[in-house]
Amino acid sequence: MIFNNVGQFCRYFRSEVLNLTLTEMSDKVNVKNSTLSSFENGRSTNLEHIHNYYKCGDEEQRKFFRENLPL
Repeated sequence: MIFNNVGQFCRYFRSEVLNLTLTEMSDKVNVKNSTLSSFENGRSTNLEHIHNYYKCGDEEQRKFFRENLPL
């Protein structure tokens, strides 16, 4: 899978790898839905959110994250 930006990758990671809805992710990392949505859709460039996605994964999911994050 090819991702054009970090937000697009994080959306895929959240929904397909972590199997979390935006609301579940928001609750898990204590960040507002609208903030995460803005990041995933490229309206926010706060790259600190990358850590929120990464820390939600288990060891295998984090490996996928590291190997596929488009930087």
